[in-house]
Amino acid sequence: MKTVLTDNSLCVYPLKNGADPELICAYINALAKAGVDYVELDFRTLVRVKKLPENVKYIFRMVDPMFLSMTDFCDFSYLLVTYSDLREKIKTELPVMLEIPYLKNTARGAVKYAESRVDGNITALRVRAAFEYDEPDVIKDVYKDICDAAAPLAVDVCPLNEYKTAVDTALKFTAAGAQSLTLAAGLPVKYGSLEEYLFTLACVFNSLPSKFDLHGLGVVSVLRNHIFQTGAPALPALLDTIDSDLRCLKNADTGEDVGLYITMKNSEYLNQTFVSALEKMAQDEKMPEDIYEDISKAIAHYDRGMYNEELLHKKRTGLLN
Repeated sequence: MKTVLTDNSLCVYPLKNGADPELICAYINALAKAGVDYVELDFRTLVRVKKLPENVKYIFRMVDPMFLSMTDFCDFSYLLVTYSDLREKIKTELPVMLEIPYLKNTARGAVKYAESRVDGNITALRVRAAFEYDEPDVIKDVYKDICDAAAPLAVDVCPLNEYKTAVDTALKFTAAGAQSLTLAAGLPVKYGSLEEYLFTLACVFNSLPSKFDLHGLGVVSVLRNHIFQTGAPALPALLDTIDSDLRCLKNADTGEDVGLYITMKNSEYLNQTFVSALEKMAQDEKMPEDIYEDISKAIAHYDRGMYNEELLHKKRTGLLN
C-alpha cells in the first residue's frame, strides 16, 4: 500500500486544560510508530509544546492568518489553508495545501482562485469527501477526476462521516490508489477513525502493511484519553464491537454457532488430554519403581479444579479467548 496517512486528531479534539506537553509528544511518537506519516496540528499544540518530536512530518492548520508566524517554531511540510482563510491574502514560504469540500468539477477553479490569494506555492490539494456507499469503481473514477483537475498538485482525501461511511470511503480510495488519506485517531463523529481503518485492513482484508504497528496504535488509544477532552480510549470500544460480531459467527458447514470461549466440556477434554500425556510420559521413561509409583499417585491426585479455574475463570485477553 503506497497511500500515506495523516492524522488530524490534534485539530479535531479539544485539548484538556493543562495537558502535559510530554504526553502530547508521547502521543505524536505513538502515532508515528503506528504508521502515520504526517501529523496535522494547529496553534493549540504549539502553545503547549515547545519542541515537537522529529520522527514524523507536520502539517500546520492555519485557522487564522494571525497564527501564520507560529510556523517559524517548527519545520512544517505544509501550511494548510481553507477557503475561509483566503479572505486575506497570504504570504508564506511554506508549501501550501489547499483544503476544499468535494464538488464535482470544481477542483480546478478552486485552485485557480487560491493561487490569486496566496503569495507562495500551492503544492497539494486536500478534498473533504463524504460518499454514501458508492461502488469502488465510482470512487476510482471520482479520484481520477480529482487528480486530473488538480494536476500537478499532490492530492489528499479526507473522508467525512456524514453518512457513517468514512472508513468505507477511506478503504475504497486506498484501493483506488490514493496518494494520501487524512484520518483521526479515536472514534470521531465527523472524520474517519484511524483505528477502524487499520483494524479493517488487518482483520477483514488481512492486508495490513508492515509499516503499520498495532502496538503503537494501542498506545495512541490510551494516551488520547489523557490529553483530550473526550471519552474512553477507542480501542476497547472497537474490540468490544469485534467481540460482539465474533459471537454471531456461524459454522459455514453445520450452521451452528462458532464456539469462541472454553466451555466446561472443552476444559474437561483438555484436562484429560493433559493427564493422559503425563501418564504416557511416566510409562515411557525408564525410572526406578518407587519414583514411578510416586508420579502415578501425583497424577491420580492432580487438582483438576485448579486447571478448570485457570481456563474458565481467569480473565483472559484477546479476540478469541
